Amino acid sequence: MMHITLNSNKSKGFTIIELLIAISISSIVMVALYQTFNSQQKSYLIQEDVATMQQGLRASMLLLANDIRMAGYDSQLSGNFGITDIRPRDISNVVDTGLTGHSSITLTGDFGNGAFSDNGVLDTDETIQYSLYDLAPADGNTDLARDSGGGRQLLAENILGFGLAFAFDDDLDGELDTYTAVNPGATKQIIWAIDSNGDNALDTNLDTNLDGVIDVNDSPGGPGSNGIIVGSALASNVAISNIRAVRIWVLAQTDKPEPSFNNTNTYIIGKYVITPNNSRRMRLLSKTIKCRNLGL
Repeated sequence: MMHITLNSNKSKGFTIIELLIAISISSIVMVALYQTFNSQQKSYLIQEDVATMQQGLRASMLLLANDIRMAGYDSQLSGNFGITDIRPRDISNVVDTGLTGHSSITLTGDFGNGAFSDNGVLDTDETIQYSLYDLAPADGNTDLARDSGGGRQLLAENILGFGLAFAFDDDLDGELDTYTAVNPGATKQIIWAIDSNGDNALDTNLDTNLDGVIDVNDSPGGPGSNGIIVGSALASNVAISNIRAVRIWVLAQTDKPEPSFNNTNTYIIGKYVITPNNSRRMRLLSKTIKCRNLGL
């Protein structure tokens, strides 16, 4: 009789221990892959948010600078155009010189469309205002608005700070007025002034300690504070018709917070001192514009 011997090893399966080890290794690999994907996804979203913020910030600064540069354009020499309002305003566009107020500027120029251009008359589309507001539906984040006659329109979202200061020629000698800084060398510095009381005239030099720079040392609270720079009083008020240059600060923040990030920087935006203490990325742009149509 022939006996057939079967190889029992060929019929063996996986033991429970082997299955558990395989499942554990697979789980570790899957968790690692998910964490890598999740980290990369978060990084992508953060970078996308930062890029959107920077794009809006640059575009708004470009248009703002161009409009201010053209303030007072008047080919007919009519004298009907210029910077007409520099009073700080709250997000409802009401004059507000306190901490809840923000820089604002209204300017005019003979740059209307079609028949309204270069006629020497202030027409309906030749007044432009920049101010902060909260775009409807309100989300608690301030936005930069531009109004050229049809109401305030969104220019840039998530603008945490908007600051303006003004250089002037009060003695009409064709040069920007200066002061002598107390730093070594006693250098002459351009006066960057604001309207601190809402009467539409310049009255305060932002350089509180007269050291030649506008920085956190000009703030009563110093680094880490939130408030308004006190400044130093001008010898006399300056009419806005004598403004010759504008210094602009715009502080933008990302739309979404970043849980692992904490922003404790202190920013100077014109007369405002802002320390966010939040989890949003921010960018500050500053630019000085000479008003080519205003006397210089």
